[in-house]
Amino acid sequence: MFLALRELKQQKLRYGLVGLIIFLIIFLVLFITGLANGLTNDTTSALEKSPAETFVLQKGSENRLNRSKISTADAKKIQDQVGGTAMNVQQTTVQTKNNADKKTDVAYFAMNANSSFVPTATNGKTLSNQKNGIIVSDKLKENGYKVGSVLKDSISGKNMKIIGFVNNLSYAHTPVVYMSTKLYQTISPQMAQGLTYNTVATKSNASNLDLTGFTKSAKATIIDNIPGHSAESGSLTMMITFLYVISIVVLAVFFYVITIQKLREFGTLKAIGTSTSYLARNLIYEIGLITLGAIAIGSLVIFGLSYVMPSGMPFIMGGSTIAFTAGIFIVVAVISSLVSLVKIAKVDPVSAIGGNA
Repeated sequence: MFLALRELKQQKLRYGLVGLIIFLIIFLVLFITGLANGLTNDTTSALEKSPAETFVLQKGSENRLNRSKISTADAKKIQDQVGGTAMNVQQTTVQTKNNADKKTDVAYFAMNANSSFVPTATNGKTLSNQKNGIIVSDKLKENGYKVGSVLKDSISGKNMKIIGFVNNLSYAHTPVVYMSTKLYQTISPQMAQGLTYNTVATKSNASNLDLTGFTKSAKATIIDNIPGHSAESGSLTMMITFLYVISIVVLAVFFYVITIQKLREFGTLKAIGTSTSYLARNLIYEIGLITLGAIAIGSLVIFGLSYVMPSGMPFIMGGSTIAFTAGIFIVVAVISSLVSLVKIAKVDPVSAIGGNA
């Protein structure tokens, strides 16, 4: 440790640049991962954070909520068998009451207002069976909406009043608007032909479901079949995987080259009696300190960014992701050290310092 600290102190610029490069690599990996997590959350959070574990849909709907239609009578039969609540999910557009030009894409989630599947409002009142009350994702605050604002459904022209906000819930990149089934009946054109539901959501696995013409799907399956989610998720996962692989290779080669450049110094130290084990420990300490410092700074910067990123660029970074990334880079640093140790062990003191054997 003494030799490692002395070398880091004496070669501030050299190892400062090394640390900067490692920091930039770690920052890039964490930043792209945070953006990928944010995009995924922006698609799935309304379902991911729902207490529902299973969704009952019309057979042949291919696990798509918008393709499923369940009559009121069938929905009641399903609820009698597996419990839960009947829901409607519809993506649409709303506008402010007095400004037809200010339109916002949203996703309606309609259900019994007293159901336990309705999220608790973090600001304002909870959803009730009052005639025109809705609670909405706080993502709409960025568009200037607040408690008491009146939204107008762009298709039906029905006015709805925001009575509360829920925390950052989205479906297919659109903020969610929660409303009662009674209100949904008055604003949805399809309701003119009779009330139907898209699904019955239940907290159980619906193992006792016995109703012809319907199927059950786990929440994960429904999420995977949100339009565009699988393709987006697959592309992001592939990109992040390659980013990790490239970063690991770059770091491994980088540490190895640094070791090669110091063979002359190692040879000199061995010539004056320094043991190979001491040099090995010094190398591990040196690489470890640089890597840990870069990880610490990179993590702090990423955490800071997560609080100031604009709403149009969803960004989520959890401690588990940082810990996982840090673990990978520490392992790579250790492995690079071990590979470099072979060169240290084999270095000949005489040839390294330019002497003749």
